[in-house]
Amino acid sequence: MASNPDFLWCKEERKQESFVKLLKHFDMSSENTRAIPYDFVRNFSDNELSGNMKIRVQWGNSWKVKISKNPRFYFMEKSGWETFVRDNALGDYEFLTFTHKGKMSFTVNIFNKDGKEMMQPPQSRAFLASSSRIKTEQDVKREEVLVSSDSSSRGPTTAAVSNGNGEGMYKRKLNFGKKKAEETQNSKRTERVVSMERVYAGEPSSSVAEFNIFISKSYIKSLAIPTTFSNDYMPKEKTMVKIHHPDGKKSWNVVFVVKKKGHIFSGGWKRLCREYPVVFGDTCKFTLIKPYELLLVVSKP
Repeated sequence: MASNPDFLWCKEERKQESFVKLLKHFDMSSENTRAIPYDFVRNFSDNELSGNMKIRVQWGNSWKVKISKNPRFYFMEKSGWETFVRDNALGDYEFLTFTHKGKMSFTVNIFNKDGKEMMQPPQSRAFLASSSRIKTEQDVKREEVLVSSDSSSRGPTTAAVSNGNGEGMYKRKLNFGKKKAEETQNSKRTERVVSMERVYAGEPSSSVAEFNIFISKSYIKSLAIPTTFSNDYMPKEKTMVKIHHPDGKKSWNVVFVVKKKGHIFSGGWKRLCREYPVVFGDTCKFTLIKPYELLLVVSKP
């Protein structure tokens, strides 16, 4: 009797130690989400659980995540876990299976909320940022060509005015041309600033969701968020959001709290103010670059 290779594969897989996780965006970084089930860890020695676990996805990428222990359970360290989550753009009710392959090495299968398995990586932020940066450089070069062309075209127009033929008409054309060039240049400059703000996230949309807040003394402890922005772009429940520094080298996890009197940034905001730094008198500009992720640019008085 011929054996079914798929059946044998499934049988072999079931011999492996494994556990599963259902991700939810509002508690992605909690210790409970990062916890390793007791029924799983009891099959391993304390020595094995005192180092790193290596997690590898279907398309070959892998991450090292340190294992720690609190009085109740073992869990994956926050830094390594968040890198894995961020690199794979997770947090929308994905279902993960962790299968042990030996020596604390795991294969992770990622299933979207529609039940389909993710077989290739999401488009990387680096690629999006690169695309936006190339587009910004092209806009700058195009602007330089337009300004250069406009400058060269003003010469003959000025000469025509000096001839005295149709002087009033040529003057009007010249003034209109200069005004149009200035408007074009100002428009390009504005677009370039917006594009530069989008470079970090690779934001492809022409619309930008943002708000500005003047920092009072009370705003160092917690920050009130404009109601219109919160209603349009923020969750309706307590959620962890990520706020990025514009240099791309630093980010902070801040708790977004929903209250009857308004919405605020609470836990983690005071630390951000200390490390960014943000002080009394500053103006903070927040730009939405991804669901529950914001870019913060601080202007000093």
